[in-house]
Amino acid sequence: MPGGWTKLFVFILLWAATFRGLTPRELGVFAAVNVLFAIMDAMAVRQGVFRFTAPDYFGLPVWEFAMWGFYVLHALRMLGGPVPRGALWQVLALALLFAVPFATLADAQPLLAASGVLLALALAFFHERADWRYVGYMIALGALVEYTGVWSGQWAYPGDAPGGVPLWFVTMWGGVGLFTRRLLLRLL
Repeated sequence: MPGGWTKLFVFILLWAATFRGLTPRELGVFAAVNVLFAIMDAMAVRQGVFRFTAPDYFGLPVWEFAMWGFYVLHALRMLGGPVPRGALWQVLALALLFAVPFATLADAQPLLAASGVLLALALAFFHERADWRYVGYMIALGALVEYTGVWSGQWAYPGDAPGGVPLWFVTMWGGVGLFTRRLLLRLL
């Protein structure tokens, strides 16, 4: 489908048809996640971690400004589960630490190594069955999103990764899953 605005319009129509009854808190999470990931994606594009083939603003297509909120709400709606317990400061500290490699490293191998170690550390702290469900679900969703996006020419990664997608996508999407449950489920 050509054009970023056309894609965004179609996404919004699909979401409106499938996400019935959004609460104000869900809308707030949607907006906050979109702002956070738009900033992170713009920084990653600037560093050369990946590039979109048809950017609109700040190196991103307009539809990318709404995608991560959708992914997170989708996972929360699909998986739900009990609200996690534990110290919120630990979750926040690990989430911030986990984000650092994605904001500072551009090379695929060091990014995979650093994010893998940090995801393993986070899973050492938080490893309830529901945590693993969120991690696994988001990795599976991430594989669908990443390979579809790359193979359809929406974005590209440097180098010659298998299938065009570097392996650090596993740790990134897995970490998003873990912190979606540990941070965002508490808000809803």
